Amino acid sequence: MAKAVDIVIVEDRPVVQQRLTDLFAQHADFKLRALCSVAEEVLPRLEQNPCDLMVVDLELPGMNGEALIPLVREKYPHIKLVVFTVFEDQARIVRLLRLGVNGYLLKDTSDELLIAELKVILLGGAPLSPRVARKILDDERDQVNPQTSPLSERETEILNLIALGMSYRSIADDLEISPNTVRVHIANIYEKLATSCKVEALNRARQLGIIS
Repeated sequence: MAKAVDIVIVEDRPVVQQRLTDLFAQHADFKLRALCSVAEEVLPRLEQNPCDLMVVDLELPGMNGEALIPLVREKYPHIKLVVFTVFEDQARIVRLLRLGVNGYLLKDTSDELLIAELKVILLGGAPLSPRVARKILDDERDQVNPQTSPLSERETEILNLIALGMSYRSIADDLEISPNTVRVHIANIYEKLATSCKVEALNRARQLGIIS
């Protein structure tokens, strides 16, 4: 990244505030612009300290993070919004993704992986913590009728992970297979769906009800 990424943290727990403050201080490509303990501080602070990336906790005193996100998204559509939470319930995850969050990461994510995932988000990816991705994937797979899908269970699994914004390397690590095996599955997916790229494959799969 050519310039430091300006970050705003929205988090009320001191121990997490300190963790993130120390972490970003160790990486010159990130610059902490503001630390907000309550959601009500965020919009006024953004007027004074614009940012590229916002890390948002969900459970905050007063207005919660889920209520804050659409307000920020409407006024500052360029900001990458990343939920950083302990909550893994599937309904909330899907709801927040629909509100336009760019990533959903759990607080037990290691510091090294957290930095890596934030960089992926800034490059246009939409990472989810592996457990979060698995939770959504399991729910989606339960809704698919295998008799109507031309894809195998593993191919459906991989396509869902792609739809969730996971990279080929992340998929390979999560499924404990090689990146080359992931590419072979993706080539088979393209062939079975009569498509030639990721966007076409995802659109076709949604038309068929393979993914939502």
